[in-house]
Amino acid sequence: MNEIKLFESKEIRSVYHNDEWYFVVVDVVAALTESKDSSQYIRRLRQRDKELNKGWVQIVLPLSVTTKGGKQKINCANKEGIFRIIQSIPSKNAEPFKRWLAKTASDVIDEKTNKRLAAYRKLKESQKRLLLNVKERGVDDEAFKKIIEEGDASLFGGVDVKEKYQIKDEENVDDYMNSLLLFGKGFATEITNHNTNKEDLQGEDEISSEHQSNNDLIRSNLLQKNITPEDLPPEKKLKKSQLGNKDQNKLDE
Repeated sequence: MNEIKLFESKEIRSVYHNDEWYFVVVDVVAALTESKDSSQYIRRLRQRDKELNKGWVQIVLPLSVTTKGGKQKINCANKEGIFRIIQSIPSKNAEPFKRWLAKTASDVIDEKTNKRLAAYRKLKESQKRLLLNVKERGVDDEAFKKIIEEGDASLFGGVDVKEKYQIKDEENVDDYMNSLLLFGKGFATEITNHNTNKEDLQGEDEISSEHQSNNDLIRSNLLQKNITPEDLPPEKKLKKSQLGNKDQNKLDE
């Protein structure tokens, strides 16, 4: 994904890559200097700063950027890389640009976290509704927990996700899942709840079989898109302070 971001009315082309923003280096240099030729300025900068030149290939990454002539590979750098380059540029705009860059990167993190929180809350709401439904159909809290676990086993192809994520048995694996998996689990739960009512399912075995089938369906669709659920890395654990008291329930204990 390409975007144009503005720093003091100056355009900074950016590319979203590996869950973070990368910024076109020549655009950053143009925004910080009075140079009419940013590429030439960068060449002189690397000649002056031997350490910067030595680590250049680790700092920059050629990425596909939209230009007037179409997509082209242009040197970009993430926040840390840009900070290193800025160290070698004497500019009155250096500090304001650092603050702008830090906020831009932070906004991305906040947006990603908010998507996870939304997916997490939707999942918990769906699980609460299913729990209330199945309790009227001969399923107690312990049996419901097994239904959820068996659904997870279907979604992750039998892989022990807690072991995969290297988390403790008493922890909730949902706290570590990315938004894609959380939405997937939520969708499977909604289907289970719907079909439990439609088919008038009763007892742990019938409802568990339905829930496993729906998670198998989610898994199948992800695999068709070359996404293997158990290979997706865990996210940073969601904190209770982020979730709020209203999200704490028996499902998370």
